[in-house]
Amino acid sequence: MSVSSEPTATSAPTATSAPTATSEPTAAPATVPPEPTATLEPTATSAPAVSEAHTGERAIVLTEDLHARPASALAQAAAAFTSAVTLSYGSRSVDVRSVLSLMGLGATSGQTVTLLATGDDAAEALTALSAVLGG
Repeated sequence: MSVSSEPTATSAPTATSAPTATSEPTAAPATVPPEPTATLEPTATSAPAVSEAHTGERAIVLTEDLHARPASALAQAAAAFTSAVTLSYGSRSVDVRSVLSLMGLGATSGQTVTLLATGDDAAEALTALSAVLGG
């Protein structure tokens, strides 16, 4: 009689258990009073107000329609200054750094527009931007 010595592969089934939900009530978190905050004394220094010398306005009669090319030239020139500059036409005012906003004004040759600049280099900005617009 012969006995085989070959190993046999057997796999033992593994038992998995699903977590069970418990219905135990959880304790409410304890309320913690807020910690006192330090009070700061007001300081005597404040931001300086923009003076009248840093604000300027200039009316310009356009020598050409305010289409893509002049609007782009105006926006590029305005980027060289730190002052906030707006262009007004009719009842609308737009930032001169936005080509699309400038074109959206619909200002045409012979119309009067108003440049308003506020900031440290407002006078220089008005002079340069007026030249771009033909004023």
